[in-house]
Amino acid sequence: MMEELTKTSRILSVYHLFLNCQEVSFQELRQQFGVSERTSLRDIRLLERAGVLETRYDRNTKAFYPVSLEVRPMAEEKNQTRRKYLERIRRLCLLMVRMAEEDDSDGMNKRELYRELFPDCSDRTRQRDFQELEKLGYRASYSREWPDEPGRWSYEIPGTYGLETMPRMRW
Repeated sequence: MMEELTKTSRILSVYHLFLNCQEVSFQELRQQFGVSERTSLRDIRLLERAGVLETRYDRNTKAFYPVSLEVRPMAEEKNQTRRKYLERIRRLCLLMVRMAEEDDSDGMNKRELYRELFPDCSDRTRQRDFQELEKLGYRASYSREWPDEPGRWSYEIPGTYGLETMPRMRW
């Protein structure tokens, strides 16, 4: 039995789908996360407010299409708690994208990677962010082929439907 999916993990999982799919439908979100259309729409709007996603909705297919995954300015938010949450979502989404880029090359040390992206964040915030992404299946690891030589960092990025937050399909 899968543990209860947190709001943050669900939102990041929705973002992961947009990173990997040409369209994301309400039906797909309901099947994967057991949420209503209203909750799905709130999650997508939150990603848009965080400045990490821009979508277009097609009424015929009842699906969202990513128009842009380019980083844009975050929406203005006066409520400090909501603003901090938007900043956290934005930070985690940017980290997801960057980890995927690093996985395609010789990966940078995860601490250096984080400091490059978010120089003002504390080590504790970095640890919490990586823990949050590990819940989804995004992992960083360090390995050495030879004892005398430096090793390399690699990043494990789940496939489109391979997130640990998604139920496993039984055939």
